[in-house]
Amino acid sequence: MKKINKNLEYYNQEKIFNSPYHVKKEIDFLSSLIKFKKNLKVVDFGCGAGRLTIPLLKNNIKVIAIDIDDNALINLKENAKKINKLNYLKIAKKISSSDLDYIVGTDILHHIKINHYGKVFFNNLKKRGKIVFSEPNPLNISWLFFISLFLNWSEEKGIFACNYFNLINVFKNAGFQKIKIIGYGLLPPQIFGKIELLHKINNFLANLPILKIFAYRLIIYGEK
Repeated sequence: MKKINKNLEYYNQEKIFNSPYHVKKEIDFLSSLIKFKKNLKVVDFGCGAGRLTIPLLKNNIKVIAIDIDDNALINLKENAKKINKLNYLKIAKKISSSDLDYIVGTDILHHIKINHYGKVFFNNLKKRGKIVFSEPNPLNISWLFFISLFLNWSEEKGIFACNYFNLINVFKNAGFQKIKIIGYGLLPPQIFGKIELLHKINNFLANLPILKIFAYRLIIYGEK
């Protein structure tokens, strides 16, 4: 997995514990796709300092957090301590278990070789195990402007592999039987602030036929 230093820059302590409204809604939705049960095994792949891990821990879900950035993992441990959930957290540099219930992540697929890791995910999930990922959509033009203005294309070029059609093909070829892609926002959701009705309309539009292909973000759900 490629080393990513952007996690700490863009998802610092303040944003992890006091997320913008649209980020909190997205994380809440991702969390809702993880069905809690006793002895659940969940991997947050490319966890960074805990953008997704910390909310999962708050929901009493035990998490194996995977990242190759040592500083990110140090910060993640400190964040888990702050919410008294360190005993719910394990950290690792790579996937080492082969009986996982879920492998989840945010903004990580476009930083890795997804054809390779699609098969890694499949092989390390138990029967009926699931993946849940959230990715920026390269077919939504707002991302092209955002990356050009604020990020580095040499680090973000993998975004083009995370379009609607390629994501379905990658995970289908990896062996996943049930693959569903959900659109999260047609327009950038941050422009709506905390107006819940506008967020609902935005997500409704993002899941209409054809329009889903151009959604702001893509939520990838797959079952082994």
